[in-house]
Order: sequence, then C-alpha cells, then structure tokens
Amino acid sequence: MAALRERPADARIALVVEGGGMRGAVSGGMALALDELGLRDAFDAAYGSSAGTLNAMWLVSGRVREGIPTWIDPRLVHELINPRRLLRGGPVVDIHTLVEDRYEQLAPGLFQDVLSASTELHPLATVVETAESVDLHEEIRDEHTLRLALRATATLPLLAGPPVAVDGRRLIDAGVSAAIPFRAALEDGATHVLVLRSRRHGERVTPPGRLSGVLTGRALRRLSPAVERAFLTRADREHADEEFLDEHRDEPYRAPAILAIHPPPGSPVPDRLERDIDLVKAGLEAGRDAAHAALRRLGET
Repeated sequence: MAALRERPADARIALVVEGGGMRGAVSGGMALALDELGLRDAFDAAYGSSAGTLNAMWLVSGRVREGIPTWIDPRLVHELINPRRLLRGGPVVDIHTLVEDRYEQLAPGLFQDVLSASTELHPLATVVETAESVDLHEEIRDEHTLRLALRATATLPLLAGPPVAVDGRRLIDAGVSAAIPFRAALEDGATHVLVLRSRRHGERVTPPGRLSGVLTGRALRRLSPAVERAFLTRADREHADEEFLDEHRDEPYRAPAILAIHPPPGSPVPDRLERDIDLVKAGLEAGRDAAHAALRRLGET
C-alpha cells in the first residue's frame, strides 16, 4: 500500500469504509486520521456501506473535520436514534432528517463539495426485489440524487423507514448485501484497496437466533422473499468476505494489494443503536488511533 504515498502510474486506489450503525464511529475516526495524515486526496474512489458511506462522503468532500464530530454530538445522536418514535409509527433511526436537513445545516455547501470532488463517491445499497448489491455512483447527478443515494445506503429495514426509490428501484441498507463493500472496488479495477473496518479483527457476524430469525424474517418477507433470504444467509457471505480479507492480510504481497485496518483487540466498539456518547467517542478515538498506527507501520516498511 505504498501507493498511498508514491502512486504507480497504472494504479487505481480505492478506499472502502464499513458502517454498522453507530459502530460507524470507529471507521469515522479512521477517516479523520486519513485527513490528518494528508491522505484525503490519495484515492480515486471511495466505496461505502451504510454509515460507512457517510464517513466516506465527509472525507471526499474535504470537510471531514466538520463531519466526524457529528458522531459525538449528543443532540444530533439522540435526534437520530429515538426508540420512542416507534410508538408513534415513526422510524427508530431518522436517516431522512439527518441527510435531508441536518447535514446541510451543519456544513452549508457540503453536497456540492462532494459532487465537485476529485475522488468518486460510490454508495452501495441493496435492491429490495432481488437483494443484490448495487453501486449508486452512476445514479448521482446532482444534490437531490446524492441525498437519495445517501439515504438508500443507510435505510435499515424495520428501523429506519421504508425503502428509498432511486431511478425506479426500491433500495435499502447496503449491510444486507455488502456490509464490507470491497468487492465493488475490485470489480471496478482497483489495484490497491484500503479497508476501514468497524469490527475488531476476528470478530464475525453471527447468524440470527431461531426466534429472532423467524420474527425478523417474516417482517422482511413483506418487503420481498429475497431480502428475507439475504438476512438469513448474511453471516455466510460475511464470513467468506472475512476469509478473503484474511488471506490478503496473511500474504501482503498478493495482488490486488489490500490493507484492512481494524480497531485493536479490547477497544471499545459501539452497538448499532448506541446512544452512550462516551462509548461512541471512545470508539471513534480507537479507530483514529488504529489508523494512525497502521499507516505509520506501513510507512516504516
């Protein structure tokens, strides 16, 4: 991954950012570290899943130091995640208000900065009818379609409202189909990939329990049978992704070059719906420190 500093002429360098709800604060801290290290413009494209897309957006825009602190703003976090809204038929996680209203209030001109950035933004989402992963980069034409793509990548079924319609397709959270969206980067010809992880190394997603699997599966079936199947088989797909990344971890000279940065063992990692700001801040700082350490070691090799 020396290409981050000394770029080969034929390289395509991609950033991949994992989300996971409030766990995305960890990869957000890593994105902040990239900016602090002067690597914001080192990438041809940035691929994001769910909350990871929002982190990638802030980095691509050049305004990551304004955006990442939103993870630890108590007012914003408690507005975003409010279980009491469920009693009124609303979403527990209000992605719509965050993207459509709050971001532009916090950072006027943000979306235009993303559109004019030199680094391509590739939000991933899941197509409801097929449960296939889809890259929404080509659908982004203006600020309106950018906001739609950001909402689509992070609209988690049952928690964050109905699917988002983009160019005639119903879309939901990318985590259903591509929680670690490095395969989209490889399909686009990436020769070097930096993956910002929000899980500690060795920690794997677990299959749903029998009762929760049945209940959640039935609810998701109302969206489509394909989404239900994707939910029930998600652990298998993510385990295959983890094994692929581990192969590159064990053989660092394998092509394409892939470096995954994880929060260190024992570090604090927030839950998906975490509202404890101290824990979220600790996770963000753990991600930030992990990225600084990993890239410092890389520079020493």
